Amino acid sequence: MRRRRTAIGLSIPNFSLTASRTIAGTAEKAGFDSVWVNDDLVGVFQKETFDPYLCMAVMAESTRRVSVGSAVLATYRKHPVETALKLISLDNLSRGRLIAGLGSCCPSEQWGFPAREDVNDRFAEFIVLLKKLLTSDNVHFEGEFFKVQGAGFAVRPYRGRSIPVWAAANTDKALRTIAKVADGWLPICIPPTIYSEELHAVREAAEESGRRGGEIVAGCMAFIHIAKRREMAREKSHRLLAQTACWFNSARTRKLGLGVFKSPDQVPVDVVEKLNIVGTVEDAAARIGEYLDAEVEHLVLQPVPVEEIKAMIPRIAGAVELAR
Repeated sequence: MRRRRTAIGLSIPNFSLTASRTIAGTAEKAGFDSVWVNDDLVGVFQKETFDPYLCMAVMAESTRRVSVGSAVLATYRKHPVETALKLISLDNLSRGRLIAGLGSCCPSEQWGFPAREDVNDRFAEFIVLLKKLLTSDNVHFEGEFFKVQGAGFAVRPYRGRSIPVWAAANTDKALRTIAKVADGWLPICIPPTIYSEELHAVREAAEESGRRGGEIVAGCMAFIHIAKRREMAREKSHRLLAQTACWFNSARTRKLGLGVFKSPDQVPVDVVEKLNIVGTVEDAAARIGEYLDAEVEHLVLQPVPVEEIKAMIPRIAGAVELAR
């Protein structure tokens, strides 16, 4: 019996305008439903970075069918006004195919964005004001972090549509916050069993705020590495992905009963496999199937390493087909 259809996306780093164009086109031909790009100042898996808005622009120009999304825009170093204008422009360029994925992070003393305690509150307010600017040409807003008086753009999203705004919440507090304001949820590196629990919490919090829980799109993002042999995949992915257990995932590793990892050197191979998709095509298919059974509605997969992304697209497509 085939599972209900879940949309499948392909995400890449914002490391190359040329690669953004060619990989997006390849992914569309391979049957993916969406293409996404990261927003890093210095890449996680490579040093080179380009403006994510430009990466999305070339993705939009090189495709016709797939949605084009950000995974995710770092609102910590952005303002809702300039973000709204860029998103409206991209939505028109893509002819209404844009998904605005947003994240609250990332602080950096090096780049002049020091850590702050009110990050969740600022993130929620950012989303509220952004959505007003995307839908109205006369916005009056008096918040704790942002204030505008009679602001609005003459240009609107493509054919007056509403650009969906998804949020990458990865802590329990953030889940409750975004459930009140976002159109979709896009966590990363979350095991399927924990995903089901947190999705229930998101929908419950949405209903408590007066929304319908089902109106929030259940998205999910995962790093993926597929090789011919399981041992080969385990070895390479551990070097690349052990760091994922040390990011914002302490909440998830605690829920798994694994405690907190301070350094990638402390992270065992099996923990990497719990937080990511690793193995052969058949292994990946089984894991993807677990996400589909966990009620993920839009699964976004980011292949690693960077130099193998294009070659890995048919492997991922094969795993998805097996999973369905």
